[in-house]
Amino acid sequence: MHPTLNIAIKAARRAATVINRASLDVDLLRVETKSPNDFVTEVDRAAEEAIIQVLRDAYPSHSILAEESGETGPEADTEYQWIIDPLDGTTNFLHGFPQYAISIALARRGVVEQAVVFDPNRNEMFTASKGAGAFLNDRRIRVSKRLRLQEALVGTGFPLPPVRQHRHLPGHLQGAHPENRRPASPRCSSA
Repeated sequence: MHPTLNIAIKAARRAATVINRASLDVDLLRVETKSPNDFVTEVDRAAEEAIIQVLRDAYPSHSILAEESGETGPEADTEYQWIIDPLDGTTNFLHGFPQYAISIALARRGVVEQAVVFDPNRNEMFTASKGAGAFLNDRRIRVSKRLRLQEALVGTGFPLPPVRQHRHLPGHLQGAHPENRRPASPRCSSA
C-alpha cells in the first residue's frame, strides 16, 4: 500500500473518532446553514481539523483543499494537494440516518492518485490507488463484467420510473433499461 494512502486511512480513522463521539449527542450540536439544504456543524469542522492535523504532520509541504476551511497550504499550486470532505452526508448525520462517510483524496498535478472513503457506521474502508485497483477493507473490489448497460445493475438513491419514462435520465441511460437497485428496501428507506 502506498505510504500516502496509509496516511489518508489514519486521517479518516481519526475523523471517524470525532464523528462517532458526536453521533451520540446529535441534538446538542450547533448547526449552521451554508445554503438551502446545505449544513455545516461543529462536527464537520472538528473532523476536518483532525484530518488536516494528520496530513500536515506527515506532509507539511502539501496543499489542502477542504470543504469547510477552503484551500490552505504553503502554496496553492504545490505538486500535491489533498482534497477533503470530512463529513459527506451532514444532513443524514444530523437526522441520525447512518448514510455518511469521510472522503479524502490526494491529487498530484491535478490528477487524483490516492483516495479513501470511510463509512464509520459500518467500518467500511474503501481505498483506491491509480493503476492499482480499488479495495474494501483490504479486499479487492471490481465492477461486473457486463458489457451492455441493459444487463447492468444501476444503484441509485431514487426509484427509476417505468421503462418508457426515462426522459429525466442522461442521454446514455435513456432507453437502456438497466436493473435498478436502491441501497435499502422501500420499508427500510422510509423508516
